[in-house]
Amino acid sequence: MRQDNIRWGILGPGIIAHEFAHDMKFVQSGDIVAVASRSRERAQDFAGQYDIPRAYNSYDELYRDKEIDAIYIATPHTFHLSQSIQAMENGKAVLCEKPITTSPVDLEELKKVSEATGQYLMEGMWTYFLPAIQKAQAWTQEGRIGKIRHVKSDFGYPVPFDPKGRMYNPELAGGALLDMGIYTIAMAWLFLQQDPKDISVITRKAKTGVNDDVTMLFEYDHAVANLTTSFRCKLNNWTYVIGEEGYIAIPHFWRARECYLYKLEECIETYSDKREGFGFQFEAEAVNQDLLNQQKQSSIVPHAVSMKLQDHMAKVSSHF
Repeated sequence: MRQDNIRWGILGPGIIAHEFAHDMKFVQSGDIVAVASRSRERAQDFAGQYDIPRAYNSYDELYRDKEIDAIYIATPHTFHLSQSIQAMENGKAVLCEKPITTSPVDLEELKKVSEATGQYLMEGMWTYFLPAIQKAQAWTQEGRIGKIRHVKSDFGYPVPFDPKGRMYNPELAGGALLDMGIYTIAMAWLFLQQDPKDISVITRKAKTGVNDDVTMLFEYDHAVANLTTSFRCKLNNWTYVIGEEGYIAIPHFWRARECYLYKLEECIETYSDKREGFGFQFEAEAVNQDLLNQQKQSSIVPHAVSMKLQDHMAKVSSHF
């Protein structure tokens, strides 16, 4: 691997890959040099849009490309395990979109491959890298809201029913929990850093059998997390971190640009990152620096954090 710049390949030119590619122009330490799709036309269109030198209609060509240091995997959930393994076994670092796998067992397998190959592996929980989320974390760590007693987080948009589409297809691990709900569970973990001692769940299902509306109540020794996700309706899509002395409000938290600190009813401080782009540049830059520093895991989203998210989602799913 070169010591000054990370060369990226993108596997799967879907919607989120477009956002990632768009934001790479704000990253100083890396470039996208190749993209792969099962469709040559899609790969070529994507490459043309972002001035990417090489477009492949075979994932194997991307894995074997010796001019690539890292691969960003942005395919449906059920492909993440096999594609991440193939990328690492071909000597590539891996940034894999969330959820990194669809079960804790699969994540254990991925971790073993990462250790055996010596390759970097990180789940693409880009929200954790956003400056507004990190500012909210800092406020809680500084004791600005006192002891945390509640986390409230919801993420939902009406998604038109399509039994063959990724969102509703059980063969592609469809459902609101894995697609949107993981973000709310990630917020509970980030701010509470605890395993819930009890979980209550109310769920609704689509005609294909996948969950399309889920309300979760995580009970801890001294706090509660109320988490909701839905394909049926637009939710508020904010996260609130509520302490004994105040609270933090984070609008559109999964892509947060700003956050607000309250003392009772009074807003006493605000933060806005004033960024250009969607916000994927912060995650990409962090991964680049990890790789340039020859780290094998992220300090922000290490394997242990991904396993917590997998474990908590598995416990929620056991209620379905």
